[in-house]
Amino acid sequence: MILLHQFDKTELKELGLWVNSPIHNSSKKIVKLFECIKKRRKNASPLNEYVLLKSMGVIPSASKKTAISERNRKELQQALHLLYLQAQDFIVWKSIKRDNIQAKRRIMDTYLEKKVYSLIPSLLNKAKRELESASVWNIKYHEDLFALSEIEFYLTILLGNRKTDTELQNVIEKLRQSFFSSSLKYYCSMVNYEKILKVKFDYPFLTQIKTHLANSPDQQLPIIRVYYSLLKLLEEEQREDYYTLKNYLFEHLDNFGITDIRQFFNFMTNHCIWKLRNGEKEFLRERFEIYQKGILLQCWTAGTYFSEHQFVNIIKTAITLKELDWAQSFFDAHTDLLNPDVKDIFIHYYHALYAFELKDYQKTQEFLGRIQTNEDFTYYLQFKILYIKLFYDKRDLNPQNAETHIVNYEADALRQYLLKGNNRKMAEPIRLLYSNFTNFFLRILRRKKKILFQKSLTKANLVVLQNDLHNLKPVVERLWLEEKIAELMLEVN
Repeated sequence: MILLHQFDKTELKELGLWVNSPIHNSSKKIVKLFECIKKRRKNASPLNEYVLLKSMGVIPSASKKTAISERNRKELQQALHLLYLQAQDFIVWKSIKRDNIQAKRRIMDTYLEKKVYSLIPSLLNKAKRELESASVWNIKYHEDLFALSEIEFYLTILLGNRKTDTELQNVIEKLRQSFFSSSLKYYCSMVNYEKILKVKFDYPFLTQIKTHLANSPDQQLPIIRVYYSLLKLLEEEQREDYYTLKNYLFEHLDNFGITDIRQFFNFMTNHCIWKLRNGEKEFLRERFEIYQKGILLQCWTAGTYFSEHQFVNIIKTAITLKELDWAQSFFDAHTDLLNPDVKDIFIHYYHALYAFELKDYQKTQEFLGRIQTNEDFTYYLQFKILYIKLFYDKRDLNPQNAETHIVNYEADALRQYLLKGNNRKMAEPIRLLYSNFTNFFLRILRRKKKILFQKSLTKANLVVLQNDLHNLKPVVERLWLEEKIAELMLEVN
């Protein structure tokens, strides 16, 4: 039932034809069961064992007064299981039909088994022409190249062709390129995983791959070139490696499918975030450019809903750069694409961020107050930080309320929330990132209070604070913290 619920109308219709075909199913009860489920789903009518057994003709009535034996229930279970298997077979068939090259390869494999070799060349040539016309040269493309070169080699042997050594070399070359493209993808994912969770794994074969690719023509293949460049960026984190990757990728976007591009862009924006948290401000604009390109290519609208994670990141980046008109246009175009279950949360958060940038603190507080706590602690932390920024920037701290002001409680509540004993599920890098903000903000707040109470505070002390922030890595909201220190500088004689 879970599986059938995910089928759209077209798929249900096609599955109905499948189930009704005597080639796939000879049971009339399965047909009746499926038709009942489809009809009830269309009408949003409830389903229970009485309705299903009645549809199969096992019991005379769907009334709950009708007696159902264990034998009846067992028959229903078996029928549902057989329908489930039919749905699985249907999915496999649909998958094969979508993959033209691999479908042709399976047909050619069958021709080999049946020894009808004369039927293979025309089909092989058709598949090769189809692949040659492909504009996307991703991992799948190289897997297909290998699949066709392999069948061509088999055919060469069977037909006694003397070019066997040449064909074998071609197979090995295509296998190597397919292997490198696929392997590099997963090595990049694992190295990125290491960076996020501060762990280290051993990859014995990776050194050999990098040594080979450093001086190999294989590196000139777009998919291998991009993953090789990305791996270098992840491992060495050099500025020039980022721009090398970005420039090549932006020039060769036509070579990749949207899924590949989305993955590349996610890696690159994560790198920009990491650089920003370590104080390299130029990567804020870089991040924004990647988001703009991704939106143009519809990178984050491939699923059922627009990614709320990217929605928040894009909005915050645009607002930080004071691209307010652009942020508003993006919001208007993408709000209705968010998951309805969380849509209101991120609408309110957007309005709160926008109002805060305009220094409309009353509206900021109103919109934050409408947010129902999100279960994702990362968003909860972002909401709490905006509260801290709001209450501090309202500028209503004075000697009378300095120790009882709500900003004290918000900062301390966040500090307590981040303690390991209070939130064991939080990854340590995330805890450090937000703890650094909280602890540093409290240092700024203490100096603000010194000014309010006219206690001794020198610019030299604030310069030390600036230097400490410069050396603090990583930390969120670095730009805002820098701004607050600069404001204190103006208040000190």
